[in-house]
Amino acid sequence: MAATKLNARKKVVQAKNLRSEEAGLDAIDAALLRELCADARIPRAELSRRVGLSAPSVADRVRRLEDVGIITGYGARIDPARLGYGLTILIRARPLPGEMSNMIEAIQDTPQIIACDRVSGEDCFVARAHVRDVAEMESMIDRIVPFGATNSSVVQSSPVEERLVEL
Repeated sequence: MAATKLNARKKVVQAKNLRSEEAGLDAIDAALLRELCADARIPRAELSRRVGLSAPSVADRVRRLEDVGIITGYGARIDPARLGYGLTILIRARPLPGEMSNMIEAIQDTPQIIACDRVSGEDCFVARAHVRDVAEMESMIDRIVPFGATNSSVVQSSPVEERLVEL
């Protein structure tokens, strides 16, 4: 009996997901996303006030946005410089023939690398890393070099911080 209820719940969630994805976002969903991106810790009561809906309605909408995968998580923004990581670097990498999986593994196993994208163009990967100094940068790059060519740049500033796409 419990399995039947669980399967019924899954079908309802799937149906809601399909409807939600087809319907797109309305103005209130967009406002919720903007508010949550600005402050993921905003109390539901304040969020409700800002978007003009009741707290239960806001909770339902946020849950739907999570269920369909639009909201994928919540987190804190950390300043790496305050933790002693004075340099942010971008690393472009191109694996040698037959070394793609080894390069991916080396990138994944390097804790200073906080993000990596596989890209089109001459290079296969663009990674973002935080290091304490040039010596740590060199050591980190040395872990990747056996599997291909790299080219690195020090980030001087970020005139556009990560932000929400236009809704």
